[in-house]
Amino acid sequence: MKYFLKCWKQYADFKGRARRKEYWMFLLFNWIIGTVLSIALNIAQVIEAINSHDGHVFKMIAEGQIFSGTDAASIIFYITLAYGLASLLPTLAVVVRRLHDIGRKGTWVLLLLIPLLLACIFYFNMFSLAIVVGTGIAIFIVNLVLTVLYIIVGCIDGQKGENQYGPNPKEIEEAEMVKK
Repeated sequence: MKYFLKCWKQYADFKGRARRKEYWMFLLFNWIIGTVLSIALNIAQVIEAINSHDGHVFKMIAEGQIFSGTDAASIIFYITLAYGLASLLPTLAVVVRRLHDIGRKGTWVLLLLIPLLLACIFYFNMFSLAIVVGTGIAIFIVNLVLTVLYIIVGCIDGQKGENQYGPNPKEIEEAEMVKK
């Protein structure tokens, strides 16, 4: 939890370095929050569909009847959207600091943004069957490759000692532990 909160405190700090532990804990807590919100949203959508429209969830979404602003699904959707937007900047910041820790430029984060952009494109076009069939597999493959890159970035040990982005946070933390 300490590393999750640390990333929020360093909301837009793109300087310095981030340990693997900081990177993974922030991503893990964001994943947990996102999963809980997604499950709540799906449950609310199903309940709304069952109560109002004979269970035709996709028809309701396509006709704009879900996310109209008053039902539980709409409220959860907007909370999820707000959290996603709020966590975008600290996520980018921790990824940049993690890249710095392994000696890479922060501009590599632009490559890692591709899955987010593709997911948005896919989401907003998911009701057009031609687009889903035509691009779904390509988007899946690109996202899979870039997800592997995220994992690699998270697994590589940081450069020993100080690099051009600052001192090694792992060594600083270990030195503080020895003092205690």
